[in-house]
Amino acid sequence: MRLLMSVFAIGVLVSSCRSATETAGCLAVQGQFDPRAPAFIIEYKAGTDPVATTAILSAKYSFTAKQLYTAPPGFAAELSTAALKGLQCEPSIVLIEHDAIAHLDA
Repeated sequence: MRLLMSVFAIGVLVSSCRSATETAGCLAVQGQFDPRAPAFIIEYKAGTDPVATTAILSAKYSFTAKQLYTAPPGFAAELSTAALKGLQCEPSIVLIEHDAIAHLDA
């Protein structure tokens, strides 16, 4: 019984180390999902060409940008789960956040 528990503990430890390594360098998504604004806002590193980089990434991950931003550089798009996971690990991206609806008080 002790041997079985030891093997299980080692398996869990190896599995958690592998998961940490696979996600090293990938970004967490900021904010909360709102079904009224299902898109994501993506921000590139300063100096990144948003038009060229978004064209490359949209072809690679099969999405269409709704907006392109030049300052700071980035874009907004609705993303599939696969596209989101891929973009989270792209070195040119510094921020990924859920889109949101803002309200101004009068």
